[in-house]
Amino acid sequence: MMNPPTPKRTRRLPRLLLALVMAGTAAFVVYEYVGSVQQAALRAAQPGPAAPTATPIPRAKVLVAKVDLPAKTLLKPELFDVRDLPVEAIAPRAVSSPSDVAGKQLAFPVAAGEQLLATKLQDQGVKELDRLSEIVPPGKRAISVNFTEVLGSGGLIVPGDKVDVVATFKKDVMGKDMAMILLQNVQVLAVSQSTSAEELNAANASPTPAPGARGAPAPSVGPVLPGSAAPKGTPAAGDAGDKVLPVTPTPAAVKAAPKAKTVTLAVEPEAAERLALAEDMGNLRYALRRAGDSDAPNVAPADLATIKSPITPAKAEIVAVEISPTNVKVGDSVHVKITVKNTSDKPLQTEGPAPGYAYVQGQTYYSQQFPSEPGKWRVAVGSAGLDATDLPFRWGLGGDLAPGASTTVEGEIKVIYDFKPTNFWAAVVEEPANVVQTGVGMTMITALPENIAVVSVDVANIRSGPSIASSVIDQMKYGTQLQILGQSADWFKVQLPDKRQGWVAAGWIVSAGR
Repeated sequence: MMNPPTPKRTRRLPRLLLALVMAGTAAFVVYEYVGSVQQAALRAAQPGPAAPTATPIPRAKVLVAKVDLPAKTLLKPELFDVRDLPVEAIAPRAVSSPSDVAGKQLAFPVAAGEQLLATKLQDQGVKELDRLSEIVPPGKRAISVNFTEVLGSGGLIVPGDKVDVVATFKKDVMGKDMAMILLQNVQVLAVSQSTSAEELNAANASPTPAPGARGAPAPSVGPVLPGSAAPKGTPAAGDAGDKVLPVTPTPAAVKAAPKAKTVTLAVEPEAAERLALAEDMGNLRYALRRAGDSDAPNVAPADLATIKSPITPAKAEIVAVEISPTNVKVGDSVHVKITVKNTSDKPLQTEGPAPGYAYVQGQTYYSQQFPSEPGKWRVAVGSAGLDATDLPFRWGLGGDLAPGASTTVEGEIKVIYDFKPTNFWAAVVEEPANVVQTGVGMTMITALPENIAVVSVDVANIRSGPSIASSVIDQMKYGTQLQILGQSADWFKVQLPDKRQGWVAAGWIVSAGR
């Protein structure tokens, strides 16, 4: 029979078990910690993926103008820089390579720093007049007038220049010989058929025989007045040994264009009318302006009486004129409306007659007891050859005109006898004889009896009846007077100079009231 354990041994067993559990737990924790440290060390030792970087911005090359380039410039690679720009900053259809401009010229201007676009290129040698409409400024019209080297600043006016147009008239047109600045600061669009300085030079470049050879022209040195010496350094025509030095045409060294016959200007529609009329009735000169000069001074016309007078600033300026109607019948009136501005720093004093006064054809300001008071200002109307008195119809300003102020003066001229087409114009006068401005608002007026028509086209068909289906019995030239016998719709029955009768379309004639 075994003896039971003693109480002391029984108490030691739980303590031992607890110690074993704690020791195992500590060993496990240490094992896990060491394992995690080893794994971290292994990961640090191995090469990982590269750090993320920014996405590169796509770029491309583009041609950019170094300087301002006008239309029609012949393109060369040295006119452009090749820039490396972000694709998003490059304009659509931009030119990227200097080789792309070979054989090209600009159809439109390009500013310095601007990207060159394919839409602005054209082949060299494109006819100028095919694209002239594209370079006419908005609101303007292109009008061509005749000129020669002598009349056009020595032939050195080129497309892109700005000019003043000076018109000269004989006594039978304006009542006295005079010259006036008709238009100011007008853009030259083309000379002959060239719309750029480069093309004008190219058009004027032609093989020139050496001076002294048969058919060789004398060196062009501009006009030499009779009795004056040739300019210093100018060789005599035909001297042996003269040489013609070649000159490379550039915008800065423009060749004279003595063969040019027309210049095309960009003008307002109303100015186009005046320019055409002035070309027909007088002669035109062109005064070249300095580059960048846009001043428009008020310049008084010059005549033989004032040509030697000191040049002084004008004190008044006509800013608007209306003379109407252009066709009147005997017994009707011509209505005059003139707006004048005081351009001086002192009031303009005036005299009668008052605005609204009605003259009768044949009367003058003097015959109506409105003689000139020295120093007083009036507006006036003149006509070509109808009156012996210079500017016979004059009106006061309606009161003294303050500096900078404007006023509109109206008046009437009653027509009592007929006259052929005649020019009427407005003027402003510092009495008694200082005509500060004249020739403004030139208007052609015709006064006819009610039963008279005048042919207004080059040739008018006279038909047997009031229809284009009727046969043509004769043709009448411009200016022929025809007696009106009747009317049917848009046709007039007329009597011809040889007493025959026929019909003419209303569009081919002018008559009283039409």
